[in-house]
Amino acid sequence: MLRRLIKIIMKLNNCSFFRVVRQTLSMLFPFALLGSFSQMIYRTFLSQDGLFYNVAYLGVWVPDWIITILQSAFIGVSKITFNLFGILVAYAAAKYTARIYHRDSQLAGVTGIVAILIIAFRYDHVSVDRAIAFNWRLLGTQSLLIALIVGYVIGQIYHWLGIERNFQKTNQIISVRERSLYAMKPLVASVMLAIIFTYILNFSWLSKVLRGVYSQMVTVGHNNQGILLTIAGTTLVTIFDWLGLGNVANSGAILSGGPFASNLSYALRHGSAWHVPYPFFGGSLYNSFANFGGNGLLLALTIAIIITSQSQGQHQVARWTLLPTLFNSEYAAMIGLPIIMNPLYLLPILILPIVNILIATGAIAIHLIPPTPYPVLVGTPGPLISFVASNGNWWVLIFTLALFILDVWCFIPFVKIIDHFDKELYLDSSEVDYYVQK
Repeated sequence: MLRRLIKIIMKLNNCSFFRVVRQTLSMLFPFALLGSFSQMIYRTFLSQDGLFYNVAYLGVWVPDWIITILQSAFIGVSKITFNLFGILVAYAAAKYTARIYHRDSQLAGVTGIVAILIIAFRYDHVSVDRAIAFNWRLLGTQSLLIALIVGYVIGQIYHWLGIERNFQKTNQIISVRERSLYAMKPLVASVMLAIIFTYILNFSWLSKVLRGVYSQMVTVGHNNQGILLTIAGTTLVTIFDWLGLGNVANSGAILSGGPFASNLSYALRHGSAWHVPYPFFGGSLYNSFANFGGNGLLLALTIAIIITSQSQGQHQVARWTLLPTLFNSEYAAMIGLPIIMNPLYLLPILILPIVNILIATGAIAIHLIPPTPYPVLVGTPGPLISFVASNGNWWVLIFTLALFILDVWCFIPFVKIIDHFDKELYLDSSEVDYYVQK
């Protein structure tokens, strides 16, 4: 079974699309890391619901004008990074696709930007006296898969309609003007295809559908009392995140609605979390026991890589992403490891959260630990959420830490598999030779 899985993965790796995905995500990791750090700092230090904002009483001794300036700065960096991430993805995907076939990669990348902007343009808002309007969801992290496909298609258009270029002697063979003229045919074809694509598929409508489906899955998974619905919703949300169609701001479960309010009210009245009316509330189960570093238990994976991995690249990415992932700003890890569209990580990030929820459900059912009905501050580290949400129950903390250690241990075999195929998966010799020559 393992050998068959490895053969399938190697075949996928030889596919040009997955090579482009790997290169694109690797190139854009620094931007995702910048956005994750900015998001983490705002959430934990500058938000009124943030962990360190309340623990350190920053709102008391730090002047309001300083807080406001810092909030604007870090919100701006994180929103610009994540809300325009799809543009960067379209550029890089088109660039690397064209480069595979020795076409003009720079102009292909710029064409990718133009194409994704045409697709995201709000044609229903066209007016002489109105500003340009875009469907921002199509330009951000929520539509990463769409941006990858757009960039890949543009690169293929340059493959079929462009000309082969000698990258080592570009300046000696053709001038800049000739180079731009050679790009006219694929450029026009790309723009026409983007316009046709927009009107045929109606991406604005598609975007609304994807957003609605994702929100509904989050609601089903986190805002109900049925274990099966919690598992189904959590699984579908994780699949969307793995495909690059998730929401970067979805760092925690929905803790609202009637069941949550009833549990919290009961716990406050009785001074105890035992015997709440809805002990298996989906949001509390997920947030407390299956959200260690975001969807897919990415904090456990990061620790497993730091402990086990022999790959210098994987180890370095894990160290860089450890801090934001600890405080549930996990998008840098999604891009850098990478998790998105990486078949080797799909199985554990799908299965382990379900295992955690089932084990926690069983522990609550036999009264080994109490439910976790209390709200927590934004940015609370994943393994400590259950401790805070149970009002400081030490048995819950011990149980959660044991669960976290189990998750790390379960991730280790997958980390070793990736280490074993690191040269084939991430350091393809033909790519290395190509970059050395360039």
